[in-house]
Amino acid sequence: MNRYTKQQKDKITQFRTITGSSEKVATDCLKNTGWAIDAAIDHFYTSGLATQAGGLDLRAVEALYQRYKEPDDDAIAVDGITRFCEELEVDPTDIVVLVISYYMNAGVMCEYTKEEFTSGLIKLGVDSIDKLKRRLPDLRAEIRIDNKFKDVYAFAYNFSREKGQKCVMLDTAVAMWQLLFSVPEQRWPLIDDWCEFLTKHHNRAISKDTWLQLFDFIKSVKPDFSNFDENSAWPYLLDEFVEHMKNKRGGGGGQ
Repeated sequence: MNRYTKQQKDKITQFRTITGSSEKVATDCLKNTGWAIDAAIDHFYTSGLATQAGGLDLRAVEALYQRYKEPDDDAIAVDGITRFCEELEVDPTDIVVLVISYYMNAGVMCEYTKEEFTSGLIKLGVDSIDKLKRRLPDLRAEIRIDNKFKDVYAFAYNFSREKGQKCVMLDTAVAMWQLLFSVPEQRWPLIDDWCEFLTKHHNRAISKDTWLQLFDFIKSVKPDFSNFDENSAWPYLLDEFVEHMKNKRGGGGGQ
């Protein structure tokens, strides 16, 4: 692996951890997909390489779906997800469940379609609850890394919308922000102030633009706002929040 960059070596290691494949198979899959880890894992399972490598039992994946799906509907709903979490020994509100939902590319909360559930398990490289349990520490570790956290954060917006709604209801957005920023490495010191500000002064649904721009704001603006540029094109809510916090701290807002 000496001829590869550190980032490429890390991807080879991550790929092998997820799939249990050889270094050669991992390297070939990653090269074939331009070193895109998710695409490489998809290729591994859809190309038949997993079977050749003694990988997943797709019948076991299907059996898991059948175990949790609703009797009269072709989807896993609240009861099935509750059982799924119980067998994983995690609380449904645990952030690791959000990460699993991200791998499933779930369209809405409290529901997994057959395609979402089975393709998610394949991406995760698991065909049993025990195997998924063993992956949980890795999934928790992933969201401590900025790039993966950013992807999960972006996914969480559409995931949090109610069916048929364009925006996320405020109470849902607040709960999701509190969950996301509970990750110690991603903790934002102003998260409680932000949520309180929205609840008291906004009290409306949250747009996708506000959701995504908040992430950039958190990553680029210091908590004391010393590098905040009033002329930057932040959503008005963020401008108002900065002014609110400056007034709250006694520093004035309009100077």
